[in-house]
Amino acid sequence: MNEISGRPGLAPHVRRHPDRATGGVLLLHPEGAIELSDTADAIVRLCDGNHTVEAIVAELADEYDAPVERIREDVAACLGELAKAGLIRFA
Repeated sequence: MNEISGRPGLAPHVRRHPDRATGGVLLLHPEGAIELSDTADAIVRLCDGNHTVEAIVAELADEYDAPVERIREDVAACLGELAKAGLIRFA
């Protein structure tokens, strides 16, 4: 598993936006839009630059009553992909 740490936040050119057509959530950016899964949206909504990665993991593990290690893997994978795409940054 990749080690991801810090305080993730959306990149300046990215915003989270409800999709009225599907009822889901999109990440809007200059190149287009990405439809978020429910899991990805749960992670992204906590990427406010204030929560650490570990705080995000702890909050989601509590919210979904799921094992911390499983949540940590999901969060790391999601944040890794979003960071690779330039959609989030770490403070």
